[in-house]
Amino acid sequence: MASTCTSAMLGAPLFKHAGAALLETRAKQVVLSGPSGFLGSRVLKCILDAHLFRKNHGLDPGEVFLLMSRLTSQYGRERMATVRASRVDYYRQHDIHLWQDQLGSLGMEGENAVFVNLAAIAGPVPKQPEAMRAVNYTAPMAAARACENLNFGHWIQSSTQAVKAERAGQVPYSRWKAMADFSLSRLEKLPVSVLVLGLLYCGDQRIVGQRGDTLNLVDFTLLPLTPIMGDGSAPLQPLAVSDAAERLAFLALSCPNNRPIVRSYHEEQRDASSIGRGLKVPEHRSYTLRVYDAVGPETMSILELNRRFCVLNGRTLQPVFVDYRNFERVLNVASLGNLTRQFVSLLRSEQDAERPIVGNPKAFERLLGPEAKLSTLEEAMGHTKGQRKRGFPWFDTIRWVMKNKGVIVPGAAVVVETLGVAAFGPAWNEGATWKGVRFGAAVASTITATLLSLHFGSQLAWMLS
Repeated sequence: MASTCTSAMLGAPLFKHAGAALLETRAKQVVLSGPSGFLGSRVLKCILDAHLFRKNHGLDPGEVFLLMSRLTSQYGRERMATVRASRVDYYRQHDIHLWQDQLGSLGMEGENAVFVNLAAIAGPVPKQPEAMRAVNYTAPMAAARACENLNFGHWIQSSTQAVKAERAGQVPYSRWKAMADFSLSRLEKLPVSVLVLGLLYCGDQRIVGQRGDTLNLVDFTLLPLTPIMGDGSAPLQPLAVSDAAERLAFLALSCPNNRPIVRSYHEEQRDASSIGRGLKVPEHRSYTLRVYDAVGPETMSILELNRRFCVLNGRTLQPVFVDYRNFERVLNVASLGNLTRQFVSLLRSEQDAERPIVGNPKAFERLLGPEAKLSTLEEAMGHTKGQRKRGFPWFDTIRWVMKNKGVIVPGAAVVVETLGVAAFGPAWNEGATWKGVRFGAAVASTITATLLSLHFGSQLAWMLS
């Protein structure tokens, strides 16, 4: 990797709109949790680019401390010269003093120390029944209180739009995230920025969410029939992950006193385009707490999102509107890539809500400067139209089924429901007339799926032996 800034790097919005601010601020010590994830890996790249940018201007670049990652082989030793790593166990490290002593032993304290918490678990973890509580609430709050004791200058928290949903308290992920956001808002002196993230997508890879090129939410559009949950009207505000990463990195590297003011709860209540549900900012925290709607500039339905991704792959969407129940039964066993139980619950509650969640991204958009803009879906993906089309990841799907055998029965029910609704219309899911037909089809499909899984499993075992 070259040790000088490239023209492509300098043309990125982070340096085009906020380059001067990055040079004016003091060098920061940034603790980054979740640095290898869908969002975290891009935040790390932005921070390393900013270090290089400052170094080329003769300034101290600062440091970044990674929790739970090995990335030297990816970025090279020269780029990682400003990086140190440490190990923590979010499942078990819940003692404030342990966090305080670990961070302190690394020299992390004072107003130029920043903690960026991107670690999160949105679905069940085998043999870890309390995983979502531990990772999304208990461990981060112990770390935050340790940071306050060490006089950290800034805590940056990744949250989710699901915390505003009517069903937020019924879903473990959104419940623990909401509790963490509330607890952070009640700290006495630690400056906090909470980013209420919407649905993230990658324009370069043409994917939505957390799993890269394996299983993905929009992979259903690659099937002959695409199951759409509910009536497809649930609103989404998709956000380019590059836009989110640049703004997160800027928050971590700049002075928190210069953050844009967020409109108050009562002001949001008077805006017909937004909703006041969510975290309220206490009066005594009005100067030290910011809560940003980290959502994209467009509002579209889940049906429209799938339609657009389908067009990018040169296909025509064939939607089949199915009930939420069977998908929820699958996701109670295991998340399907980035399609999680909490995401389905958010869609379900917002479809039925009188006033669905619509975030206001204006303050988040201008974090980099008054002229900075968030990318629309068309702008982020327009340059990918000539790329190789994606195909449905059959092998990854079979491997996922073999790993989570409990999904076979509810998964077969999803397949049967999709085919049934496509053939017979909405009546397939209505009335007692169809119960016998659906039961017989589900049994036959389950037996077929089980036999096929055993066959593929034995073939795979034979090939590997």
